[in-house]
Amino acid sequence: MSASTILPKDYTAQENIIVDCLSGLGLRYDEQHVFWPYTVDFYIPELKMVIEADGTYGHLRKNDTKRDEGLLKVEEIEHVIHIRERTKEKIKEILWQELNKLGQKDQKEELHKTIGS
Repeated sequence: MSASTILPKDYTAQENIIVDCLSGLGLRYDEQHVFWPYTVDFYIPELKMVIEADGTYGHLRKNDTKRDEGLLKVEEIEHVIHIRERTKEKIKEILWQELNKLGQKDQKEELHKTIGS
């Protein structure tokens, strides 16, 4: 999706900020992607990452845990993150932290492959 795409009116301010941040980072993503029986807010295929915009009201954490467990059983998903923050700065910070974790994990896996060869 491009940064110039206009989102549906029912998107929250938080979701609009997430879209802006993802686009600014140059990440390709799908919105309201379905992994039956679940629909996720954002899915980044290249990272196998789901992003849930929990917003002001948020979801019930107990339900989140069960849902996350179900999502992580899907082959196309390896990471599920929940964003509860509402400011662009905080959301961007969380996305950077998650991307850095993925980068560190990839580096460790590559080192392990090299050492194990």
